[in-house]
Amino acid sequence: MRDASDLIVVGTVTKVQDLDETNTTLWPGCKFIGVEATFAVSKVLKGDPTTRTIVLHYYRFDRVIPGNAPCLVSLTPNDLNQYLLYLVPDGASRFAPVSGQIDPSVDAVTVLPLRLQSSP
Repeated sequence: MRDASDLIVVGTVTKVQDLDETNTTLWPGCKFIGVEATFAVSKVLKGDPTTRTIVLHYYRFDRVIPGNAPCLVSLTPNDLNQYLLYLVPDGASRFAPVSGQIDPSVDAVTVLPLRLQSSP
């Protein structure tokens, strides 16, 4: 993932907003809503070292889906978690998970363990 990413950062969520955008092609029989989450960047591991904020574009289900479904990202603004993000450009001013929109919470958008969040 490191090689495929254009930007790798650690950050916290500051804002989450649904978009006027839907997608029905990601997973058979499901409808998805586009979401943008803004992150305050605390550390840049790859990419422009002056990056202080990024916008992540991802999808969420439009309703609760029972059974076997992809692990989509679920973010809450102003929580205390720090996330490790492996990203690729998604347009001129936002990014998407390097692993794609299906199962990005498995590898490309992950919460750092508390012991790593508190390290200097």
